[in-house]
Amino acid sequence: MTDPTIKNSAIIIRVMCAIFFLAFSFAYLYYYQADVLAVAQHILSGGRTCYNQTIGAVLITFVLFLLHWGMATLVRLPRLLYAQTYFFPLLLLLFLTELRPDYNNRFAFGIWFWLLPLLLILHGGILWIFHQMKLSQDGYTSKGFFSRTLWVNLLQMIIMSFLVGQIGAGNDVFHYRAKAERALMKNDYTTAVNIGSNALSTDTSLTMIRIYSLSRKGLLAERLFEYPLAGGSSALLPHGNHARLLMYPEHKIYTYLGLRIQQPMKPMDYLRFLERHHLLKRPAVDYLLCGYLLDRDLDSFVHSLPRYYDVKGSLPKHYREALTLYTHLHSAPSIIYHNNVMDADFQDYQDMERANRDKVIRRTKLRDIYGNTYWYYYQYGQTDR
Repeated sequence: MTDPTIKNSAIIIRVMCAIFFLAFSFAYLYYYQADVLAVAQHILSGGRTCYNQTIGAVLITFVLFLLHWGMATLVRLPRLLYAQTYFFPLLLLLFLTELRPDYNNRFAFGIWFWLLPLLLILHGGILWIFHQMKLSQDGYTSKGFFSRTLWVNLLQMIIMSFLVGQIGAGNDVFHYRAKAERALMKNDYTTAVNIGSNALSTDTSLTMIRIYSLSRKGLLAERLFEYPLAGGSSALLPHGNHARLLMYPEHKIYTYLGLRIQQPMKPMDYLRFLERHHLLKRPAVDYLLCGYLLDRDLDSFVHSLPRYYDVKGSLPKHYREALTLYTHLHSAPSIIYHNNVMDADFQDYQDMERANRDKVIRRTKLRDIYGNTYWYYYQYGQTDR
């Protein structure tokens, strides 16, 4: 006959482990991995369905819990190892959120093709060894929440969940891209441009999203270089593997700019072609000018700028910064531009640069004060990702 104390202790262990798993799984799916799962569902359904954050988190958590229940029924483990019946559901949770699409928006199993079965075999082997050892429960029979067995199981749940969270953190930039594209699909350009803005890591695709979002807000030439950027002008438009979108329709960018869809040319070659034939629409003008700045091509920028802006009039911030830099870099500039405030700031920038001989310290101090300027991008900005 089963001891009531042991039976009650076993029930408490099951209930506490279940509560822990349900809370962790739902929170992990709802708050952290929702954007990644939205990308996965969009690609797998061919864009025909949209991921619902709440329903998705509840449904996946429920299915994984049923899987645990089945394993707990089939596999009898010592009470000390009861938490290990959640190993497979947590491993599947990690697997679901770790899949990433390739450049053709297709999912590849990659390392998981052999890692998933290997982990299951190893885990099963370890559990079999422990089962053969016939772990004793002596000394672990304290009652209720003071049961040492309960806390050993909860510790196992914490460790497994921690590993899922750490490994599942994955690529931050991919998370930024997924979240930003979900914002784009809601026409929320403010959110799209600000996601990941405080992180230094970025890529060409995320840069393209920022460029497009700023342009839709009318702030491209005013605020572009306040954000982490990569890829130069190749990040202006969807272009092969250099810059692409996961969910947001690429044709919307071309339509907004008044461009032909799926143009095989590189973004700047295409924009220059349109400029030569006087076919640039207004939003595409700033794309062209900012493309020159992204490539640090100040001569081409200065050559094109007077066609679209009154150089002596009011100019966006980054155009003023670029003209100030151009004037100071050239002994015989084709355009001499002076602005009292801008000249004073640029002089301070140069003084700060000369005052710090150590490259790391100099760059850090300049980024802290002038990291939102074109001057800093011109010297230190990323171009190769």
